[in-house]
Amino acid sequence: MSLVKALLAVAVSGVVAVSATAQELPAPQQKQKPTVDLQKKLEAKADYKRYSFTKVPESAEATAENENVLLAGTEMVDRITGEKAYVSGIITVLTENTDANELANQFGLTVERVYSRLNLAMLKAPEGTDMLKLREQLKGVEGVNSIKVEVVENIRKPHVL
Repeated sequence: MSLVKALLAVAVSGVVAVSATAQELPAPQQKQKPTVDLQKKLEAKADYKRYSFTKVPESAEATAENENVLLAGTEMVDRITGEKAYVSGIITVLTENTDANELANQFGLTVERVYSRLNLAMLKAPEGTDMLKLREQLKGVEGVNSIKVEVVENIRKPHVL
């Protein structure tokens, strides 16, 4: 009988210990909203502020050299890496049920490449085109989901030993 009492005592103490441990667990926290509005951070001009313009295309007007204009053909320097960069004039467009050729004709662009399985098109604007303005205009087209202006920069360098 004493063995049964001993086993019962051990079992009860284990339940009490587990119960006490469960009570000490913190309550799950609710998901917090990010403090930075990512949509605004990714908007037009913010993602190109890290570049300093070194050469504006010859076809551009002299008045277009302000910080709110990103022209196709502009040569720049990345302020963080110090690398040269170039606005190629290519804009990558993710579409849904939209023909890339029609879209290009509507905005005076040429089709560089179309990836039909991905619904992705690479369109090229003529030198001197305001790429940020073009991006805003393309955002208004039904069926256009995403637009990315291409800035070519040599990010990877060979290591010299």
